Amino acid sequence: MGTNLIKAPVFFGVPMQTLFRNYKCTTTATNRKSLFSSQLILLQSRKRWGIMYMMATITGVVISTSGFFGSFGVLGVNPFQDSILRNLATVPATFLIITGMYVLNDLVDADLDSSSGKKRPIPSGQITKSQAWFFVIWTNAVGVLLVLFIFSPLSLILASSIVAIGILYSVPKVCLKDRFILKTVSIAAASMLCLLLGGSYVFEFPSSGFPTNSYGYNNTYNNFDTSNHSMLLCIYSALMSGSIIFVTSLLNDLGDVEGDKNFGRKTIPVVIGKSNTIRLNLTIASSMIAISWSLFYFYPNISWVAPIFVSIIASLVIVQMIKVSRNLADRALIRMQHKKSLIWHISLQSALVICALVFWM
Repeated sequence: MGTNLIKAPVFFGVPMQTLFRNYKCTTTATNRKSLFSSQLILLQSRKRWGIMYMMATITGVVISTSGFFGSFGVLGVNPFQDSILRNLATVPATFLIITGMYVLNDLVDADLDSSSGKKRPIPSGQITKSQAWFFVIWTNAVGVLLVLFIFSPLSLILASSIVAIGILYSVPKVCLKDRFILKTVSIAAASMLCLLLGGSYVFEFPSSGFPTNSYGYNNTYNNFDTSNHSMLLCIYSALMSGSIIFVTSLLNDLGDVEGDKNFGRKTIPVVIGKSNTIRLNLTIASSMIAISWSLFYFYPNISWVAPIFVSIIASLVIVQMIKVSRNLADRALIRMQHKKSLIWHISLQSALVICALVFWM
């Protein structure tokens, strides 16, 4: 009895089985390329805010380690090996966590952004929600893992707190961004924590009540005055960083008042009005100047760089706020001013870094 061989269907001379195999390979490669491209698009869309918060972390790193410069060659301490190189892990960690959290906010706000005319990747349909979720997960996971390499409990607590704020800011039911004052306060707090994360090394002093790290910081450079000076600079810088973020966050909310009202969000401009929001920003900017000069008066070793540079930056903010106050109905102009506000953050963080370096010279 003969065997009947069933031939596979042929399409233009190529067996269908071969075509299907090639299709699967092509589809898999296309999907991988599509996923990779989506991650780059999301990174590009929110990188400016990741950079902004990352600048605060860099400031904290410089402040917490600049005191070692004078000890190099005297105590046999290599500041780069002992502190800076290790602390630098907090810089990309901050960038990834913050960028991921901004994308998470875009996910939750997709409908609102669409109605407000914002052409971001998710509401425009350029990126799927599953691709965005993947981005949020891996950026936060990698960010926390980078902090784990520092082997610092305090650094891990600070990084976890930043992640927690990002989640609570957007997650339904809690949703801090829908709550009066808490929205802006949480954003400012995240900026302050980013700076303290970069400067967390200096807080691990037994004399200040914090746990000693495992890298010999206290054994090689256990100087109480140096610790206090660095902590004071970190706290002051965190306060200035939080203040400027508070101002720019309110500026962003000014451009979204109508959309926030439609979605029932109680942002500060929605509750107190646009004019009062401008007055609040003017008060915060003026307070930055007053705090800086008061600190210099009572603690002149802090260096003249901080009050002068902060005063210049705060004055620019005041000028821009006055300009916005005259065009409160122009949503496009307000949004443009908010985009330009990135230079305020870069200038402020640069001034604080210079202040830290001058302080130890």
